[in-house]
Amino acid sequence: MRRTRVQRFLVVLLPVVLAGCISSSPSAQFYTLHASVPAAEHGSVTFGDSWVGVGPVGVPKYLDRPQIVTRGDGHRLNIHEFDRWADPLSSRVLDVLIENVVAISDSKRVAPYPWPSAFRPDRRMIGEITAFEAHPGGDVLLRVRWLVRLQGEQESEEIRVGEYVEPAAPGDFDAIAEAMSRALERWSRDIAAALAVASS
Repeated sequence: MRRTRVQRFLVVLLPVVLAGCISSSPSAQFYTLHASVPAAEHGSVTFGDSWVGVGPVGVPKYLDRPQIVTRGDGHRLNIHEFDRWADPLSSRVLDVLIENVVAISDSKRVAPYPWPSAFRPDRRMIGEITAFEAHPGGDVLLRVRWLVRLQGEQESEEIRVGEYVEPAAPGDFDAIAEAMSRALERWSRDIAAALAVASS
C-alpha cells in the first residue's frame, strides 16, 4: 500500500518538476546583420555598363552556426547557446555585401553569387572571411582576404588583405550585431571602389 502511494505521489510530482525546469530555461534571442550605407554615399561609385559579380564569400565553419560566437581569453571561443542568428551567417553576410555595393554604386548590374552557368560577370569579387567576432574587450574584428577577377585576365589577380575593427559593448549582442554590420559596410566600400577601378 505504501509503495502504491509513493508511486502516485511521484506521478503527480514529476510533471510539476519538469514544468519548473522548462519554465526556468532562458529563451533564445535572435539577431541579424543589416546593410547600412549612408544616404550621402548612394551612387558615389560608377560601374558603367559592365556587370559585376559579388561572391562567393567564404565563412569559417566555427562561425557558420546558429549560435553567436565570440572570442574568449587566449585561444578560447565562446559559443552562446541562447544568442543566435536569425538566418545562416554565410548567406546573410553575402546579402549585406550585395545590398551595400548596390547602394554605393546605384547600379542595377550587380549579380549575386551563384549565377546561371551561362552568365559571366565582367568583373567579380571573390572573398574569404578569416575572422569575424567580438573580442573580450567588446571590439568586433573583421579580417578578410579577397580579390577582384576580370573576365579573361586571371593572371592579373591581386589578393587583398583587410582588417576592420568596430567598437561594441561587451556582452551586448545587439551592439555586437550593429558593429559587425558597420564592419561589413566598410568592406563593401573597398569592394565597390576596387570594382570601379577595375572598370577604368
